[in-house]
Amino acid sequence: MTAVRPEESGPLNEAQESIMKKLTLAVGMMAMAATLALAGPGGMGMGMGMGQGCGATDANGAACAGPGGNGVGRGNGRGGFNGGGPAMALLTPEEQARHRATMHSFKTTEECTAYIAQHRQLVEERAKEKGVAAPLGPRGNACERMKMRGMIG
Repeated sequence: MTAVRPEESGPLNEAQESIMKKLTLAVGMMAMAATLALAGPGGMGMGMGMGQGCGATDANGAACAGPGGNGVGRGNGRGGFNGGGPAMALLTPEEQARHRATMHSFKTTEECTAYIAQHRQLVEERAKEKGVAAPLGPRGNACERMKMRGMIG
């Protein structure tokens, strides 16, 4: 097949014109689909964990946390939980900090396991006080995970 220079080409016939219209339409539709795919759902920010958003309250009961009330700011982390699962929502910020510090202080798996049982009782009592169902237990054994990572013996 030989290349045709633009100055040598004549007017398009009907078949060529139809193909060009279809090609232009297909390219335009692909560009629009790519734009929509990259834009993502509106109003979602950067995804889960970017902030509580308007209508939610922070630990002090203030609505619309974050600068300007736009919900951007201290988020709940991945999965929507505040670094420890839904049970942490039942604890005060001081209790949450104490729990994290305690979890990082263990030397043995037995100490960790005993504390987890005690912590679970606290969570169940707090849920009962607040009139809500106690969250399910953890998805896995935190003490075993810490042992596997060499954090405890």
